[in-house]
Amino acid sequence: MRRSALGGPQPATSATLSNVPVSVRDPFRLRGPAPAAVPRHRNPGSGPGTSRRSADAPGQPRRPPRRPAARIQRERGPRATLSAMLQPPLAVRRRAPSACVGAFFALLLTALPLPGALAAQAAQAAQAAEATEATEDAGASPLERILALGRDDNRVQDHLRVLTQELGPRLTSSSNLERAERWCRDRFASWGLDARLEQYDEWAVGFDRGTSSGRMVAPEERELTFITRAWSRGTDGPVRGPAVLEPESLDEMDTWAAGVGGAWVVQRARARGEQLPRDLRRAIRAATDAAGVLGTIRSGSRDGRLVMSGRAPGSMDELPETVAITLHTDDCADLVARLGRGEPVELEFNIDNRFRRGPIPLHNVLADIRGTEFPDEFVLVQAHLDSWDGAEGACDNGTGVATTLEAARLLALAGVRPRRTIRFVLYSGEEQGLHGSRGYVREHADELEHTSVVLNHDNGTKYLAGIGATEAMRADFEWVFAPVRSLDAGRPFEIRAVEGLRPGPSDHAPFVRAGVPGFHWSQSNEGYRRVHHTQHDVFAAADSADQQHSALVAAIAAYRFASLDGLVDRTFMAVPEARKMGVYLAGTEIQRVLAGKAQDAGWQVGDVVLAIDGTAVETQAELVSALQAGGPRKVVSLRRGGATIESVLDYTDDPAEVEREARRKHFEERAQLGDGPETEDDEG
Repeated sequence: MRRSALGGPQPATSATLSNVPVSVRDPFRLRGPAPAAVPRHRNPGSGPGTSRRSADAPGQPRRPPRRPAARIQRERGPRATLSAMLQPPLAVRRRAPSACVGAFFALLLTALPLPGALAAQAAQAAQAAEATEATEDAGASPLERILALGRDDNRVQDHLRVLTQELGPRLTSSSNLERAERWCRDRFASWGLDARLEQYDEWAVGFDRGTSSGRMVAPEERELTFITRAWSRGTDGPVRGPAVLEPESLDEMDTWAAGVGGAWVVQRARARGEQLPRDLRRAIRAATDAAGVLGTIRSGSRDGRLVMSGRAPGSMDELPETVAITLHTDDCADLVARLGRGEPVELEFNIDNRFRRGPIPLHNVLADIRGTEFPDEFVLVQAHLDSWDGAEGACDNGTGVATTLEAARLLALAGVRPRRTIRFVLYSGEEQGLHGSRGYVREHADELEHTSVVLNHDNGTKYLAGIGATEAMRADFEWVFAPVRSLDAGRPFEIRAVEGLRPGPSDHAPFVRAGVPGFHWSQSNEGYRRVHHTQHDVFAAADSADQQHSALVAAIAAYRFASLDGLVDRTFMAVPEARKMGVYLAGTEIQRVLAGKAQDAGWQVGDVVLAIDGTAVETQAELVSALQAGGPRKVVSLRRGGATIESVLDYTDDPAEVEREARRKHFEERAQLGDGPETEDDEG
């Protein structure tokens, strides 16, 4: 039988995961001078590109006190002690040519009985030491070393292959995710980073998905392609039974309900957004629950995608009782057609879905390259490690995890000594509501004021093509990304002028809401809809060249942000809450009036907004734009029946109006110098 869309690579064995590779950072972790001093910006308030942080003021502490260790549960990974043991003495390493280091490693490799995988890693460490020492002997800067490694020894796809094809999909609360967390922690540690797991929450129920299969048994044998939702019931072995179409009206219910027991209930295909009447839906649900059906079957998307979803139950007492299958649209259409012609159809499914009794600990993976000058200030490079579990979790978000891992490896291998700490974070729980990043912000609240920037990769496999910066951030961003702009003419990088930062639907959002500069890289969405949360999200969908480029961009950005004289400027960072009318709109027509400004002004359902402050509006977008522009007192022209009336919406008493007015005046003054900024739009 053909495996369903749920079928995929099995998790790596524990023997594979237990091989902790030797560090390739340690051989030169202490070698070489500190990076050349970066010219300090002018003092806060003296010009663009400077930090406005109060911590820079005389007499103020620059760094927060360290948090009690008991506040977060941590599980640290093994440090690369074996690699440290393989190093020659520091004095030798600083004076000896690269050939001596390579010979030293070769001698130890022949003398020590290392396992095969470990020996291979040690050999790579020796080669890396030789290459790096040769580069350092030639006087290469840290940036030059990063660039050389990123172009000549980029292993981002190796990380992605392990994540997707050895570890597999990584649903939050699954055993696969737990294995992936430990593997990522150990990879960071193998490069010499301070790596650990931090528990931020626990769930009552875990879920593991095994292999599944489905087929039509009669009137002919035919394999079926399908998915089931995460945290949904399996079949406990092969289950065979007849298929029946759901009824089309309440008049059919009595007859239909009498014959539905022990059957697979098939939903009829419906147009987008179309539903059965509510009373009929309730009657069908009650009948299926009472009759003991084998399960329900519905069609996937008309374009052939099987979109994954699911909701984790709050306890073992809330587990679903019915098997729910989403069938490929072609298979479902054939099945409905056969049943519609009165053909008897028999189906068999074997679905291995397993629940685990909790508590299931939920972790983030953290790894630090500690800063030399400001160790308690942070640059975050991050992605979410969890995925949906119906494919391999490649482009959402194995690609972001792989670039984060490789950025860490490149910086470690280049022997950088950043001024502030570069922290790499891999979150879980993103797909279920940003649980991991929200947990991080909650548990690291005392570090947020000293977090310079958060760089989040979560939009597929296309290369990192840009970032948005406010006016206050612009000078720093121009310096940080200058090397990126010259990397590859075929992969240009744009720093977009934005009015402010908005949260968006990924793991940078909790930081933006907390007042921390959080950024979601700009990337092309070409082809992303096909793979996003679907059966097509597999390793083969990832673009190797774009991934290598993105890993290098992330590494350069992390190092350069960590090298700035001050933290990224937060002046006018957040966009104030938008003015709201308190209405539902269809275009510019009022569909519903809620409590708010419009209700206070006497607006009615059916009113049509014609103009705001004398500016005609013909679309909803134009209406919203006009409402946000200008001062707090908005004169609105409405059409009511055959008459045109004038109404006033007054936002003077809105607490957010003070900030809106300050921003408005600021940008009006700046507009004389050129085009004004746009508003930051977040990709999904």
